[in-house]
Amino acid sequence: MDYAKLVSRNMPAEVRSHPGIAADTDYVFSVTYTDLDQMPTTELADSLRALMPSEGAALAKYPPPQGHDGLRDLIRQRLSENRGIDVPLESIFLSSGAGGAISTIVDAFIDPGDTVLAEEFTYSGTLNMLLGHRANVVHIPTDVDGMDPDALEDAIKSLNARGIQPKMIYSISVYQNPMGITMSEERKKRMVEISQRYGVPIFENESYADFYIDGDPLPPAMMGMDDQDGVMYVSAYTKLLGCGLRLGYAVAPEPVMDTLRKLRFGVSPSHLTSMAVYGYLSEHGDEYIPSVADSLKTKRDTMMAALGEHFPPSCKWSQPNGGMILWGELPEGANTWDALDAAIQAGVKYNPGAMYRADGEGNNKMRLTFSYHNPEQIREGIAILAGVFESQGMFDNA
Repeated sequence: MDYAKLVSRNMPAEVRSHPGIAADTDYVFSVTYTDLDQMPTTELADSLRALMPSEGAALAKYPPPQGHDGLRDLIRQRLSENRGIDVPLESIFLSSGAGGAISTIVDAFIDPGDTVLAEEFTYSGTLNMLLGHRANVVHIPTDVDGMDPDALEDAIKSLNARGIQPKMIYSISVYQNPMGITMSEERKKRMVEISQRYGVPIFENESYADFYIDGDPLPPAMMGMDDQDGVMYVSAYTKLLGCGLRLGYAVAPEPVMDTLRKLRFGVSPSHLTSMAVYGYLSEHGDEYIPSVADSLKTKRDTMMAALGEHFPPSCKWSQPNGGMILWGELPEGANTWDALDAAIQAGVKYNPGAMYRADGEGNNKMRLTFSYHNPEQIREGIAILAGVFESQGMFDNA
């Protein structure tokens, strides 16, 4: 049977990826896994066991299209209390991780040739979805306060002058992936104003908002600043409670929900998972979330200290106040893409900066994650990585 002639013409476009990304290594600084030292495996099971007598019969049927009502209501309350977002229950739907919600919205709105505006470097998972849809991704200059609103407005004006109306502005505004930065409240307000002025909706990803470690309180979400149905919002519980749970959610204004209903909100998460997460967070969320932050602080500080000890001063690192990510800039001429194979052979994995650009630029940049390993493993892995980079001549221009 020759299936090559039968494959759909609607398959996603091929996207460049480093073959080593899937390698198995001893030290994984390339994935924002859940903090293994804090995962409440026993407590999750206990919460589910307590709920089964009252809710277990619901598993005989397919779950509600938008997901578990109790968890959605808990999300609604937490968004109001913590992120300044006040929305009705009907505006929230559960998804198979944040990626599931993002995929559903991208499927609903992005056609080949559409233009999407994003930060200077942006999360590779979403970037690859957009490129797979054959979108044109325009990166906007970004600094420690987030996407530059003046550059954003200039880009929209330039595109409009050529008859191009961008489909959306995609922003990870809190502990940005991969750059680790948080957009200031002033810039968030400016972005909302620009969105409204030019009719370009914002797609706001706050998947790391639960991971505040220190520094100033987080500014409110852009969705809470908008009064014209111009912001879509996504977040997740996978990083908090277990990546294998594959549980995220999105919040969308009613005009968007009309469209998403036609797609049945994409791939639904396990209703059993939703029950467990609802039961656990209802009882333990207020204690558990700060405990994760304390653990992440120790791991962040350990990685920062190890980088300072083993890498030369010419290597610059972000100073995140939360999340799970450090962003690095090595001397000009260093190539983190080419060096990844040698690092993998030594047992360490990281993400080259070029993964986060549609044009593949940024070879002297890199992303490190600190959530999964314990402090001793972090120190060991960073020492090994520095040795690899030195042997590869990555510090020659230091």
